[in-house]
Amino acid sequence: MSAAPDDRDADLSDNERALLRGLASFAQEAVAPLAAAGSGAQDWAGAQIRDACRRGYGGIEIPARDGGLGLSFRMRARAAETLAATDFAYAFAFINQHNVALRIAEHGSATARQRYLPGLLAGDLIGGTAMSEPRAGSDFAAIVTRARRQDGGAWILDGEKAWVANAAGGELALVFAQTDPARGPAGIACFIVDLRAPQCLRLTGAALEGLGAAGIAGIRLEGYRAEDSDMLYAPGQGFQMALAGVNKARTHIAAMAAGLLDSALRLAVRHASTRQAFGRPIMEQQGLRWSLADVSMRLQILRMLTDRAAGLIDAGSDEAVPAAAMAKKYAGEECLDAVSACIQALGAGGLLPAQGMGRRLLAAKALCFADGTTEMMNERIAAGLALRFAGAAPATAAGTTMHREEAMPYQALKLTRGEDGGTQARLAQVAKDELPEGEVLVEVAYSSLNYKDALAITGKSPVVRSFPMVPGIDFAGTVRRSADPRFKPGDAVLLNGWGLGETRWGGLAQAARVPADWLLPLPAGLDARQAMAIGTAGYTAMLCVMALERHHATPEGGPVLVTGANGGVGTVAIALLAGKGYTVTASTGRPQEADYLRGLGASGILDRAALSAPGKPLQKEAWAAAVDCVGSHTLANVLAGMRYGAPVAACGLAQGMDLPATVAPFILRGVTLIGVDSVYAPMALRAEAWRRLADELPRGMLEANTQELGLSEIAAAAAPLLEGRIRGRIVVDVNR
Repeated sequence: MSAAPDDRDADLSDNERALLRGLASFAQEAVAPLAAAGSGAQDWAGAQIRDACRRGYGGIEIPARDGGLGLSFRMRARAAETLAATDFAYAFAFINQHNVALRIAEHGSATARQRYLPGLLAGDLIGGTAMSEPRAGSDFAAIVTRARRQDGGAWILDGEKAWVANAAGGELALVFAQTDPARGPAGIACFIVDLRAPQCLRLTGAALEGLGAAGIAGIRLEGYRAEDSDMLYAPGQGFQMALAGVNKARTHIAAMAAGLLDSALRLAVRHASTRQAFGRPIMEQQGLRWSLADVSMRLQILRMLTDRAAGLIDAGSDEAVPAAAMAKKYAGEECLDAVSACIQALGAGGLLPAQGMGRRLLAAKALCFADGTTEMMNERIAAGLALRFAGAAPATAAGTTMHREEAMPYQALKLTRGEDGGTQARLAQVAKDELPEGEVLVEVAYSSLNYKDALAITGKSPVVRSFPMVPGIDFAGTVRRSADPRFKPGDAVLLNGWGLGETRWGGLAQAARVPADWLLPLPAGLDARQAMAIGTAGYTAMLCVMALERHHATPEGGPVLVTGANGGVGTVAIALLAGKGYTVTASTGRPQEADYLRGLGASGILDRAALSAPGKPLQKEAWAAAVDCVGSHTLANVLAGMRYGAPVAACGLAQGMDLPATVAPFILRGVTLIGVDSVYAPMALRAEAWRRLADELPRGMLEANTQELGLSEIAAAAAPLLEGRIRGRIVVDVNR
């Protein structure tokens, strides 16, 4: 059945209109025969998905540089609607295939993109996303599928997943798994899994009524080995990226509901316009005519809600969260009754398999569950109400002062991806409704420029997981609005980690809206500028010192080594350790900075060349403890030179992520290697680290170790920071 004219097409380019016409023609040619099998007799649509990919439809939203069409999400939603007009189940399966390809294109390692993306775009590989579990349901944070780290750069996955589209016969699945139950959501990662592996068992069972073409099934993993290159999202990123994709999922479900409803309405109107009763078309009966008019109105409202959500997603607006939930909620609440009204118009003939109305009715019910129930949509819609309508900020005694929030827009350093795939950094105006979702709105006073920020700004490493992005992995400022009783307007707060500047808009802006669970009150004795002069680097240095202390390092135990001594972490680590009475040796590649490092408290200077080249597995026992900010050969040599039972706190990878070492230091000398994670550290540990920094770090060290820049100067400072031409800390005044 050909699609009816759509006035939304006037806003599309010729290529976009051609794409929709091609998809509609393809659906009638290849998908309609599958759909005609009836609601209970559909086979999985693998052959039709492969056919669509071979025709070039598999990469709608995938960038052109990766072999896709490079179109907007709005076009993906329109494509889903077009396909669902022929068969909802096929559209669901096809969009899941597209999602797998898009996630790998955007976030996969270079090896994964090379290994999987060409096959996905060509239809040689078909995939789905495995999030749900038999006992977790919609509680994604409660998943129990485990991923355990193994030596040699691999993970072992065990667990069961349910409701995975295309699992009945596809080749790939994106499996979300828990790497550390103690970390809760922060431990969730995602892996690309080959469903053909012997360690993967498909749990197919009976096809779902009305959704057979989607190939929905379960999978069980038993000792499946996933290489590091097949990790799509690292621990901590998995939960955030899963939630980040939910808005798109809910919106294209609503778009598919519109396609389903459009085709049902057209069948009903065509029948009512030709079927005679009492000498005239039954369409002239007022009750029936009004019933179908109501269906038409519901369809138009659904399309408007869906188009609005898609547009907000393309714009990167935080308003996409409630907008997507509204579209999905409306689809779930209205589509079932609307399809039922169309069946009523067809009379008994509406139950004939050839009409496909039974299949549509089952699909209309299924979409009530997919990507969240109506109750969950109500929660997402309501979540922002307290913040949005919490009331005006308190006025001054004179009643005339307005908060910065009312003087929008804010200024931010904004990163976008250029047509060549490169990262572009520019100052931009950001409206309040563009800020991410969160219970607390903070007026930022200071942020800082860290090594990770410099990587993001220059695009030297894939730090940023989605664009547009505001970098800045930490900030300090003042609460302006709060929907959480733990924080009130005027409270001084700070935040670092939690994916800030990577998966979440960061602190290099004049405002930030964040979850209350991530915020810390500013410790007594620190102001916002001092906190950011310490910043994530100083906080990480304190975590390293605390880790050494937990493993019984003492000043009396012997000398301590700090590598990467001129960097932000290194300089603060030297000052902290020296202040506690340790004898500190600083390893640096800039001997001209020796006096500066001695001024921080270093007793000796070691040329980094002594550590940065390959060395012996065991070397002279020199150090009683160490803080390593460099990784690779440097860390290997540090381990080889540790005294018996000595701890090493590792927090950086400036030289590389590899560790070309042997087990000799661990087995023969009992050396302990402690990984220090500053991004997702528990809140109690964070609070203790910041309290101790306020108490123990010499204030004079902060001033001597810090330079201040304005927001407009940050982009130019990123490259020199990466090249090692900036020592100490850079604090950023976001208001200049």
